[in-house]
Amino acid sequence: MGNSLTFSSLGKHFGMLKASDMVHVNEEGQVIGGNKVAVNTAGFMIHSAIHKARPDINAACHAHSPAGKAWSTFGKPVDIINQDSCTFFGIQRVYKSFGGVVLEAEEGERLAEALGKEGRVAILQNHGLLTAGGTVDEAAYLFTSLERTCEVQLLVDAANHPKNIIGDKEAEYTARVNADPETLYFEFQGDLEYEIWKSGGELSKGE
Repeated sequence: MGNSLTFSSLGKHFGMLKASDMVHVNEEGQVIGGNKVAVNTAGFMIHSAIHKARPDINAACHAHSPAGKAWSTFGKPVDIINQDSCTFFGIQRVYKSFGGVVLEAEEGERLAEALGKEGRVAILQNHGLLTAGGTVDEAAYLFTSLERTCEVQLLVDAANHPKNIIGDKEAEYTARVNADPETLYFEFQGDLEYEIWKSGGELSKGE
């Protein structure tokens, strides 16, 4: 929508969000449409900076999910140890400068800078996960996949046994086959269909 953004509304559980709950704001964070409720300032600072720095990004997901939050404490990327984690080969970044709740534009700008020109996922140390894509579906699939990958990584590390890391050549090939935007969009459709089914059809109404 040009220089405007659409956010989930503050105080609404992710599992209960509907289209009518979304808030439409301009580039200054002022509500201009949608559900006219308070906007999460930290969320605006992060997302607006990313969209300004990366015009190719149309959607970004950020949350403090359990496995992602746990893995983020190490301040390092996930290892490329299975086919699923190959999705993140070459596109994952780590943002190590935790400065508390993001309430200043400069912090959001530093985070966007850490994502760089090619990054699509970021592990925010002591914070959580962030993913981005050309579509909501792509960004959402990357987020759910990264969360599961963090969970698997924690289980593998807890086994305290030497790991076999997939080679760069094999990882790059797998990422090229499985992680292009169109494939990631398609991969999310099963998850979306499941969520619609769980909601009893509420999510498909667009209200």
